[in-house]
Parts: sequence; C-alpha cells; structure tokens
Amino acid sequence: MDLKRLRYFCRVVEQGSVSQAAKVLNMAQPPLSKRIQELEEELQVSLFLRQGNRIEPTEAGYFLYRKACEILRQVEDTARETVAIANKEKFQLRLGLTHLFQSYFKPLLLELYKRHPDAEINISVTDSSHLETMLNEGTIDLAMIQRPYRSEGFDYVSFDPVRLVAVISKQCLAQAPVSPFDYQALAAFPLVLLHRAKDAGTYEMLIDLFRKAGGNPKVIMHITQPGVILEWLESGLAAATLLPSSEVDARKLSHCHVVDVFPSPQVFYPALVKMPSTPYLPEIMEIIAQGYPIPRNSV
Repeated sequence: MDLKRLRYFCRVVEQGSVSQAAKVLNMAQPPLSKRIQELEEELQVSLFLRQGNRIEPTEAGYFLYRKACEILRQVEDTARETVAIANKEKFQLRLGLTHLFQSYFKPLLLELYKRHPDAEINISVTDSSHLETMLNEGTIDLAMIQRPYRSEGFDYVSFDPVRLVAVISKQCLAQAPVSPFDYQALAAFPLVLLHRAKDAGTYEMLIDLFRKAGGNPKVIMHITQPGVILEWLESGLAAATLLPSSEVDARKLSHCHVVDVFPSPQVFYPALVKMPSTPYLPEIMEIIAQGYPIPRNSV
C-alpha cells in the first residue's frame, strides 16, 4: 500500500468528508477522491459509507484507519530518528502553546530546552481554536491547549483541571472578600471573560453555570488572553474575571483581589493534543512520565 494514500485516507476519516480533507491537505477534491478509490480497488473492500454530507468508515475502514495510524507513526519515528542521527541528534519540535496556559506549560517547555539545548524548538503562541486548525493543517505536531470541547479527530493527554479563581478590581469591591467567594455573586459585577476566537469553549461553560442558577451576568468584554485581562484590571478597568489559577499571581496584583470561588466549577483542562496519525513526542512524554505538572505554590 502506498503511504501517501494511507495519509490521505486518515485525513478523510479524521475530517469526516472528502471536501474538508481536501482543504486541510491543500489539494483539489477530485484527485483526493481518486486516491481513496484506488485504495479501495487495491484492497477490494469498501472503506466508507455515505451519510448525507458526511462519510463514515465501514468496519474494515475503521480497522485500516487504526493500522494506518500505527504504520504512519512508525514511519515518522523512523524518519525523525534517522535525521536526528544524521544531524548529530539535532532535531526540530513544532509546538503550539495557548495563551490560556502559558504559565502552566512554561516549566515543561523550559525543562524540554534544558534536556535538549541543541534542538530547534519552534513554538506558536495563539488561541486554542487557531492551534486546533494548525494541527489539522499539519503546521504543528503538538498543541498545549485547553482540552478540545469536541474531541472528534484528535488524540490528547489531559492533565488534572486547574483551579478556577476570581479576580475582582478593588474599584468594584474595596474590602477584601471572604474566600471562597460566591460564584453567583460575581454576576453583580461587570465581567471580562475569556472567549475562544471561534467555536464553543470555557466561556459557554461559565455562562451556563450562571444561568442555571438564575443569574444574568453582565459581560462587558471578551478577550482571548488571560494576561491582557489581568493587565487591564490592574490598570483601572472596574470589572471582575474568572481565570485558571495557574495564570494568576496575586503578588503582582496590587489593585485586585484574587479569591477562590464556591462552588468551584472545573472548566480549565490543560492538555497535550495531536492528530491521531502523528506520534506523541517522546522528549515531552518522558518529562511528563517523570512527574509533570511540577508542584507549584498556590495563588
């Protein structure tokens, strides 16, 4: 079997349609359909069933997909290790890092560099939704992001949830509140909340929790970066926010209160995310296996 056809086949399975897979592969739809047809003719089996605008793998198709992912991973590992040997162990890592967990994953990336100082480490820092697109397009190999809201098409290793904290401007609340602070009481303040560039995520979860308890939160801004929200609150924006505790250092916030909330919803799940046909990077998995996340002081 041709490896290129197997890669094309895996992309079609992961995307759920030939047209979407063609966009991800940056090729026209007819030749992609032709490659899938050639693979079916070679094996003399039907690999897909059509259901409306989507296609689903047959039982044989699912079997081939699992095996193809294993084969492609082995090929990628072999090629990568061969290049590393040829380049005297110098290798390239293409990583994505979400704004949401920059502080959370910083020790992992620093330890990675410490262990492999000769590696070429390329890190794209952007919104989680954009990094998911980059994974689909093959421009990064691994993303350090919020666990996908919809996991179809991705493999991931999820870490324990990061504790949620409220950051409240002292212009909204002069006296330090009792911790934990009533989650629903936050609806009385103007809110600046994290929001993905596209698709659903933590924002929808936080709003849903307010509304289930009868609250009607007043959200005045949507921002994709925790650091920007904290900077604006500290600079005088009279509002409150809800953020992962890993990204908040109360010692650096003289004009804000930082408190736990009750009930404390678990919505922030850092994860390592990749495409099924891409291998997990052993250099990173080795660090995780030895005890990551590294214990840190609480906020």
